[in-house]
Amino acid sequence: MDQVTEFRGVTYTHSHSFSLKGLTWTTLAITAVMGVLFFALGFPPAFDTFYEKMYFHAIGIGIAALVAYLMLDTFKLEDYEPPLDFPIRYRAFMAVVFGAIGGLLALSPAVWRDLPQIGMIFFVISFVLIGDVGAAMLIELFLLPRKRAGVYNGQSHNPIDYVGRLIPLTAVDRAAYRGAGAGYWLAVVSLGSACVAGLAGFANLWVRAFGPSIFGGYISALGLDKNGFLDATLDPHSHMLALAIMAGIVAVAVIRFGALESESKVRRAVANAGTWIALVGVILTTLVLGAVAFLNYAPPTLFTSGPDDVNGMAGDDMIMTIIGLGAIIVVVAVLADRRVWGNGLRLTILGTWVAAVIINVLEGFYIELHQDQFTGTLAANDASFKVAQPMTGIFLLIVLSVALLLVEQSDVRGRARSIATWTGGIGLLAAVVGVTLWTFADPANSGLAFAIYLAGSMIAYLAVLVAGVAVRSAQSGSVIPDPA
Repeated sequence: MDQVTEFRGVTYTHSHSFSLKGLTWTTLAITAVMGVLFFALGFPPAFDTFYEKMYFHAIGIGIAALVAYLMLDTFKLEDYEPPLDFPIRYRAFMAVVFGAIGGLLALSPAVWRDLPQIGMIFFVISFVLIGDVGAAMLIELFLLPRKRAGVYNGQSHNPIDYVGRLIPLTAVDRAAYRGAGAGYWLAVVSLGSACVAGLAGFANLWVRAFGPSIFGGYISALGLDKNGFLDATLDPHSHMLALAIMAGIVAVAVIRFGALESESKVRRAVANAGTWIALVGVILTTLVLGAVAFLNYAPPTLFTSGPDDVNGMAGDDMIMTIIGLGAIIVVVAVLADRRVWGNGLRLTILGTWVAAVIINVLEGFYIELHQDQFTGTLAANDASFKVAQPMTGIFLLIVLSVALLLVEQSDVRGRARSIATWTGGIGLLAAVVGVTLWTFADPANSGLAFAIYLAGSMIAYLAVLVAGVAVRSAQSGSVIPDPA
């Protein structure tokens, strides 16, 4: 046995006591329950209090963990995971558990007020764990081509050596990345963007909990006070993280669906174009929203009109739309293969991407371009959209997409696959119709439109639970139990 083979055999071996399949369906179930509780017992129609925002992190952490499982399996990262590290899959699952406990405490503001430190401690542990998962996966994924090629030397004697070996300085190192593909690079960039979003969230939480403290001079240099800094970092954190996760889903799907290796040169070219466009969108979104969060940058408003130029598209929203454009181009490439039309599960997954563009781009830009109306006679409609758009138009569609993709990746077949597909499709349709009706038909917090909105959102989260049951029933596929 040569030295390289021996080195890889010793370094990249890890046994697991809990299967990825088991952690996946359990995480799906926890996330679904937290989502149903939010709409059944929680906070709608509002989404502007501390308790609501903290609770919703329990759902967001579940989504992040599910995407981590997807990437671990898609890129076979665990084949090369250092055995001395606590496995990424366990860190992700522990983050979900701690986040869910914190969320249950935040579900009742009275309970949280009685146990404020306890609830925050659970969330902080969860944030640290999921942040560590994102950073570890970014490093592992970036090193993967070199590890597969057997040219990565993992030995280091000090922190400088460790940082230095991460950078592919030699020609041999760089050669390992040839042919890595657009899907791989989109996944890498998405993880990097998620890490930047996590830093913005950490800064926001620190200042919220401890005041400006160590950030005091920095905040003053930006010309902001405490509340101004909290406002500046909040939206970039959530939007950047959501879009990074969405792009990560596109990266996994385009690989899983084989669109980049299609028999048709045209389909391959279209799929590559969409993936690279989404990648550019992630980079630009990270730069712009990072500047908003950390440099107090105010993006310009585009295509202004109306009195005092009140109408117009927000510049950062326009940049974020590039990711959606890339995803839609990938949809076109996938649908160009007629065989996909007989695969209801894949069609539903793609449908979640289209629905996200309908709500966030078409409906969102329509409102921005008619702000003179939506800040006047339609102010209540605008308020409804501001609630429904992040909760349902972004995060719910993301979790539904990733749940169905996990059903696909687990190779669920037969009745379980059909039930998951139909439930997901009904949940998708109900969620989109609910958001649209509550926004444009009747923005009242009572009545049929609001009832459809709540029911549609709960049905979509129940579809996530059904997906978890389907993954649990899988007899074969990628996400399978590991040997003891």
